[in-house]
Amino acid sequence: MTDVIVVGAGIMGLLTARELARASLQVLLLEKGQPGTGTTWASAGIISPHGSSGAADLAGEAGRQLRLPSYDLWLELPNAIREESGMDIEFHLSGVLLLALNEDEKIGIQKKAVTRQWGGTEWVEPERLLEEEPSLATNLAGALLVKGGNVEVRRLGPALEMACHRAGVEIKTAVMSQEIIVSGNRVQGVRTTAGDFKAPVVVICAGIGSAHLAGAQPAPPITPQRGQMASLDTRGTGVRHVVMTVGDPYFVPRADGKLILGATREFAGEDPRLTARGLSWLLGTAIDIIPNLRDAPILETWAGFRPLCIDHLPLIGEGHIQGLFFCTGHGPTGITPAPMSAALVTSLITGDTPKIDPLPYNPKRFS
Repeated sequence: MTDVIVVGAGIMGLLTARELARASLQVLLLEKGQPGTGTTWASAGIISPHGSSGAADLAGEAGRQLRLPSYDLWLELPNAIREESGMDIEFHLSGVLLLALNEDEKIGIQKKAVTRQWGGTEWVEPERLLEEEPSLATNLAGALLVKGGNVEVRRLGPALEMACHRAGVEIKTAVMSQEIIVSGNRVQGVRTTAGDFKAPVVVICAGIGSAHLAGAQPAPPITPQRGQMASLDTRGTGVRHVVMTVGDPYFVPRADGKLILGATREFAGEDPRLTARGLSWLLGTAIDIIPNLRDAPILETWAGFRPLCIDHLPLIGEGHIQGLFFCTGHGPTGITPAPMSAALVTSLITGDTPKIDPLPYNPKRFS
């Protein structure tokens, strides 16, 4: 008998299914496509306890309280995933440089590091900055060095899928979840294109698709935010750190010499098409910051969709229907807080004591 149905097999759904299975529950994971190929596949995979870019920091203190312990979980998770799946997800703690492009940004970054209590940071003056990252432009005002790095998300999805299989999770793909089945005020299961699936607990982890599930209460106030991105061959450039700016772009070096460049922040529905304006801004601004990127071959371009909740905080916990839980709506910083988000919703389902206060993420804050 299925104890829990998890809807959506991105990083949130995969990690949640894995946690629930580790808690000795029988889990069914439903995915409309292939696990790990949606927002997770499209993301840059930045791991940091701090919402380093301005857009990523809108969640405020509650976002920080979720990211900090989740970052600590990330320090152990890659080895666990390797043992469970046999795959290396290429997790690298390179450090994150938050660039100040001018003096005003320098003042703002330094102030934020103090007011947000970012411990363990270091300000890097322009002269030393060029020693750390010789390819950067010479007119920058410095950078704040913070903890973090990145994970290869295109290995993360398959690795978590295999880990779930080996933990006993049943995964059904090419299944579109359409409606939450409810009797009275109690969840009964999920209606899908492949028929009805019954369980006393359902967890919605469907990212931008969460808003389309009929019968969910609350209806998640999630909007897709499109991000256009590119991958460049930078084996000759050698960017060493994850490099971020206050208002984007950001630069994420992979182990194979690729540099992930992102991203626009657009509200364009679910239109996945790239635009001339988006790519020209992305590449032009990137070249201003790292000039020798002008000669870097473009390997790939794509767009992904961040599931952005109206108040910039995710929905984690039980909604207005008994047995219907949410773990979705993490917006632009979903990779870092994923482990703690999965652990939090699992503890709320099993009745264990949560490791952090779940109140700020309670879905019942929405009517």
